[in-house]
Amino acid sequence: MDKIIIQDLLIQAVIGVNPGERIIKQNIIITVTAYKDLSKCGSSDNVNDTVSYSSLSKSICSYSESSHHYTLEALATGVAKICCLGFGIERVKVLVQKPGAIKLAKWPGVQIERTLDFFKSNSFVEIPSKLINNNKNMNGNDGNNIVYLAFGSNLGDKFQNILNSFKRLEKQCFIQSTSFMYESSPQYYREQDSFFNCACKVSTHLKPHDLLKFIKQIENDMGRVETFRNGPRVIDIDIIYYNNLIIKTDDLEIPHPLMWERDFVLLPLSDIAPNFIHPTLHITTNRMKLNLPNGGNINSSSTTTTTTTNNNNIIEKVIRIGNLNYNWNDKTFIMGILNVTPDSFVDGGKFNTLEKSIQQATTLLEQGADIIDIGGQSTYPGAPQISIEEEINRVVPTIKKIREVLGNDIPLSIDTLHHQVAKEAILAGCNIINDVSGGMTDPQILLIAKEFRVPIILNHSQPTTQYLQQKQNEQYLNSSNDNNNNNNSSSSSSNSSSNGDSEDSSNDDNDNRSKIKQKIDLSSPSVITTLNSFFKERIETCTKLGLFRWQLILDPGLGFYKTYEQSIEILQRGKELMSLGFPVLIGPSRKGFIANTIANAEKDKSLPPPSPKSERRLWGTIACCCIGSMWGANIIRIHDIPEIRDAMLISDSVNKPQRRHQIQK
Repeated sequence: MDKIIIQDLLIQAVIGVNPGERIIKQNIIITVTAYKDLSKCGSSDNVNDTVSYSSLSKSICSYSESSHHYTLEALATGVAKICCLGFGIERVKVLVQKPGAIKLAKWPGVQIERTLDFFKSNSFVEIPSKLINNNKNMNGNDGNNIVYLAFGSNLGDKFQNILNSFKRLEKQCFIQSTSFMYESSPQYYREQDSFFNCACKVSTHLKPHDLLKFIKQIENDMGRVETFRNGPRVIDIDIIYYNNLIIKTDDLEIPHPLMWERDFVLLPLSDIAPNFIHPTLHITTNRMKLNLPNGGNINSSSTTTTTTTNNNNIIEKVIRIGNLNYNWNDKTFIMGILNVTPDSFVDGGKFNTLEKSIQQATTLLEQGADIIDIGGQSTYPGAPQISIEEEINRVVPTIKKIREVLGNDIPLSIDTLHHQVAKEAILAGCNIINDVSGGMTDPQILLIAKEFRVPIILNHSQPTTQYLQQKQNEQYLNSSNDNNNNNNSSSSSSNSSSNGDSEDSSNDDNDNRSKIKQKIDLSSPSVITTLNSFFKERIETCTKLGLFRWQLILDPGLGFYKTYEQSIEILQRGKELMSLGFPVLIGPSRKGFIANTIANAEKDKSLPPPSPKSERRLWGTIACCCIGSMWGANIIRIHDIPEIRDAMLISDSVNKPQRRHQIQK
């Protein structure tokens, strides 16, 4: 076992039994010797496999300075508990010394040794720092009390149960933000169905015990019946934090006493309060999550939405589409494109009658599409715009007919920029909004997503700085070429000195081209930086408007107002977008950057790029989909279902073990 030593931390704390000692802080010296296996960190150089010495030191100091112990033994025990439960240290020795206890005497001190197993099996060991055990000082703050709640359900419609509890909660609380929704294996008592879990941050005027009474009433009203400890329940609501209070009474303990070991609490909580400091352990939520087995990571590859933590417990992010729940890690989902338009760049005019559109929708499903994306307005750059009324008239009859013929369980997406179209489409039967502008063209579309609680795809289609610079340079070069052609035409009979001037002009033009190329390459941030900034702003806007995290899907917008190099960079570095934690959709289907890649590789540079309907663009699309699937893209939006479906079967068999098992079965 490896050894970590933090020596001679000088701290001022209230400690002692005498009246004078209870009001004046005294110098305390603490030395900690921690034993932890660091071999994994030595092999991987991964900081999550070691202990942050700085964070550990700060937590010990923060705890000691805020505590009011009577004995050195109690202080040492509290420090040991922080080391073991807060940082996952297997064994620890704590030496606490009080230099000024008696003049001219050797410093008195206490050394204890404790283990992680000791604290896990002795939950009665308290950290007695500023415990509040009655209603005094619990009066709240006139509605500004910040509370974090954890929700769980494993009976009936688990997803809907949690949504229903939110509606009841809003009678006395304002929901500020929510975590993702997770499905987790049952813990403690395992012979029961899996749980859905999430966390939310609320503000309320209720006092802690009044809040407890209120949420217990919600549980009762929703039909929760007490059976046995850790048994099945329709709804379970726990108070995790209430401001920074530490409360311990017969019926209420805050912070929640077992939160540090519960992955189904810490993962949702870290979505919305990663840096909240536990009032007694003095570490952040994220630090507690990192102390879970596997660091609470979304798999070791960080490209999926599944976590394996304690005792092989599985925790997976889920989303509700219509009446069905989907686990993003089950497979790479295929979104089939159904354009009921006359001018879409691949299939314009092919399915713009009701009969043809229904036939195509049926074909897409038979070929393996998981979602059908219906669009009535072409969204390629520069496409002619139609009226909102015409767009509604194009898509609504198709949606209604699909529901009539194919049923209500098929996820249908409406591809639109306008909130009026989105609303009518949802009323007709759609259950996803796909907004190519990410809610920028018509912000009210976000409110439609909130009102109907449907997922919304936020596409980045803002022209990047490099794209605008490139277009400006192309205009400059075209203008320059036109001027040169005019000059050459008008001076064809000029003398040799004029030809010399023409050569100088050509050299200047080459210099300009070089400067232009250099400016495009170096002047702006990478497209991944641009996308991250855009998505973080969109996520913040959506959550502040009241959308739940699990409603948001991100689309980097391949080919939308981006340079060729930027579309390639998105495919190359797409894994970095997954770090935001949200599901990601990519739409490479037969895009122009694929054609340009093929054209650039041709020996004969005079050949035009393959047309949108060319098979060569299909093979390029397959390659893009496989690349996206490898770094974790959750949805692939495409035209050619059979070919991409087969490619995704192979890709998922490699990347998603549970998908391989499904295929084998």
